[in-house]
Amino acid sequence: MLTSTTSSSPGGARAPQRLAACAMRAALLATATALTVTLGCSTPSATSASDGSHPPSQAQAPATTSATALPSPATAAPPAQTPTGVASTADPAAAAAPTGEATAPPPAVQAPAEAPLPDVKVTNIGMHIGGGPHDAVTKAPIKLSVEPHFDDLRRCWTHVDDPKKGGDFGVDLRIEREGGKAQVTKPRTALKGEGFSACVVGVFEKIDFRKPRGGTTVVSYSIRFAP
Repeated sequence: MLTSTTSSSPGGARAPQRLAACAMRAALLATATALTVTLGCSTPSATSASDGSHPPSQAQAPATTSATALPSPATAAPPAQTPTGVASTADPAAAAAPTGEATAPPPAVQAPAEAPLPDVKVTNIGMHIGGGPHDAVTKAPIKLSVEPHFDDLRRCWTHVDDPKKGGDFGVDLRIEREGGKAQVTKPRTALKGEGFSACVVGVFEKIDFRKPRGGTTVVSYSIRFAP
């Protein structure tokens, strides 16, 4: 019989052990095959993550952000425009002139030339100091004060009616002890002409007299006009 033969043979006791070993090998092969299939079906992102590389989404994030921050040419702000009327009101000559070039100053306005002096000579013909003395030293401050104004007295000659006829002119002068402007009184002359007498008196009134030697002085002063 078969049953009795198998159980009685020396190798019959090892048959169950061989079957168990084959079963273990088959189980290990099945497990390895399942792992291989599982690894082959995993996603690229998971595989790259397992290898230690950064996910593509994180590496590309800055590029996406910078790209979206730039405005498109259609939405960019238009360039600033020059205000209307500025170019038309600007001086073309000023715009063309170099910035470093200095502007030339305007020419100085010249005063009108004075009229030539009349052809007449003025001299002092009398100086009488009230109460004296009548020496040259006492008269010197008065003489030196009036003589610089002889040309002003000559200009008054344009007011006489007959410039070819000479004549004399006298005034009384009161000069204070400190000097300065004198009080002019009693103008006298035979010369005729509108404004002539007032012109001569005006010249004496503007003279700044030196300090008299004898204090306050009253003097009769006379001049001669000789064409």
